[in-house]
Amino acid sequence: MKKDVDLLKKKSRSQRDIVEKAGSAGLALSGLVGLFFLVILVWQIAIPTVIAGETGTIEPASEFIPESDYVLHWDYPNIDDQGNVKADPIILELSWDDGQTVEELEIKVVSQRGLTEDVYIDENGISTSEVEVGRKTKFYLKSSLTEQIEVKQISGPVPAADETGAPTVSSFVVSIDVDVLVSEDGIVFQPIELAGYAVLLVTMIIVTKPSEKSLAPLQKLYGKDKHVRIGSIVLAIITLALGGITVSSTLAAIGWLLAGIMVNRTTEGMQRLEQQGRTLKEVDRLKHSISNRDGLLMWARMLLFASTLFIPLAIDIPFLTERYQDIFQPYSSGIRSAFFGTIWVMTIAMVVSIPVSIGAAIYLEEYAAPSRTTKLIQALVTNLAGVPSIVFGMFGLAIFVKQGGIGLGLGPSILAAGLTMGVMAMPIIVLASQEALRSVPTSLRESAYGVGCTQWQVTKDHVLPSAMPGIMTGSILAMSRIMGEAAPLVVVGAAALVLFDPEPLAGIFGGNVNFTVIPIQIYFWTSEPEHAWHSMAAAASISLILLLVAMNSIAIILRQHFRKRLNS
Repeated sequence: MKKDVDLLKKKSRSQRDIVEKAGSAGLALSGLVGLFFLVILVWQIAIPTVIAGETGTIEPASEFIPESDYVLHWDYPNIDDQGNVKADPIILELSWDDGQTVEELEIKVVSQRGLTEDVYIDENGISTSEVEVGRKTKFYLKSSLTEQIEVKQISGPVPAADETGAPTVSSFVVSIDVDVLVSEDGIVFQPIELAGYAVLLVTMIIVTKPSEKSLAPLQKLYGKDKHVRIGSIVLAIITLALGGITVSSTLAAIGWLLAGIMVNRTTEGMQRLEQQGRTLKEVDRLKHSISNRDGLLMWARMLLFASTLFIPLAIDIPFLTERYQDIFQPYSSGIRSAFFGTIWVMTIAMVVSIPVSIGAAIYLEEYAAPSRTTKLIQALVTNLAGVPSIVFGMFGLAIFVKQGGIGLGLGPSILAAGLTMGVMAMPIIVLASQEALRSVPTSLRESAYGVGCTQWQVTKDHVLPSAMPGIMTGSILAMSRIMGEAAPLVVVGAAALVLFDPEPLAGIFGGNVNFTVIPIQIYFWTSEPEHAWHSMAAAASISLILLLVAMNSIAIILRQHFRKRLNS
């Protein structure tokens, strides 16, 4: 016979399961809704970057409108002076009768203005399959049919394309060329750059999954740590000398240095293992014998990923790295100055804000005694985290841009912008770092004090590593916020049109202080009336998102590394 208490437990367990499933379903639904809106956002941004050409419909004629027409014109000629097609021919596809009747019309746009020829459509089809018109000259497709006609461009430059005919229909407004090792002009990289990339890759594989066979060649390097170190430094210097100070040569040089460090640490671990009377077959023990193995692998993977974008692949995106702003031809324009301006502003902001903010959080949580002063400081930091960004712009204008009084007189420069954005990020990082430090158990501090550690040793060696994942999370959120901000930079003096590369230290040493960033460039392009500029703004938005993802990915990798160390 069941007791009342058993029945009560069974009922409670059933209710608990229902609540648990309902809660899980609610969380899953919330996540799906958020993902749905994120996909819609990305899709809406991406749509304008693909050029669809000339599309539309010709409304059917009626007794009141004997002929309905469709207006077309192209800005630039696609025919040269010799009559040759400079790009893909402009071809329109006209279809009606539910797609049963399909006609193609080729349009030749010449440099002469005013030349026009209308095309007529009736039950017999179109009046001509080829028409010659002048640039920026309107011509009409006129229909006397009583049914709707669909117009679709299937080839050639679009009406708003540049004079070279780019882009073609259904193409991305940004051109990307990828060459592997070699291009049409010959070899892309110096052999020593490829060697540095390959050595780093092989070394990382050996350290990640060591085996007796792969470790055998390293036994010859026992006691030669100094030679390996000097050799890696010499190879790095030679790589920079032969390749010049380029991105690929710099990454390859760092690869040589990191590979040398990993080889030395691995040989030291092998010797340490053999001194304990063990063999190289015990690879699991060897992994623990390599000093800072996880940290070396983390940096090697990050460097290898970054190097893959430049070695052995040569990725050419003129929109980012070559083209400057062009106020006349949208598809020949680019965001070079804005792209590098954004990177410099973010770099300065990170260098300024992260160390100062983490130091302030450590002082407030670990050193400062609770008093009215510290409570006032805490309240000010909390309030600053919610201050509108335009207020920080006014602060930067008064402190960093203006000359006189307490103003540093840096002018409307990248340095002033970076310092302003760094100050705006500080409250967010301070609050996140404080929460991370508070989450560290008090028992960890007491244990460290119990074995004789000083307060600084407790903070540096025990508290800070445990709180680092939370600190990195706060830094990621702060950097994500300030990367898309435009209002403070407008106040500080960011320009809408910059035709030269930014100079980050021009505010101190002189030079061109004017700069711009990607959000400002996007705003400038969206304010233009021509739809082609809106497509370029969408492409710039995608570039900003990808840059944000790249920077956040680096921070997330660092956070996961510290979290892994903490769990181990």
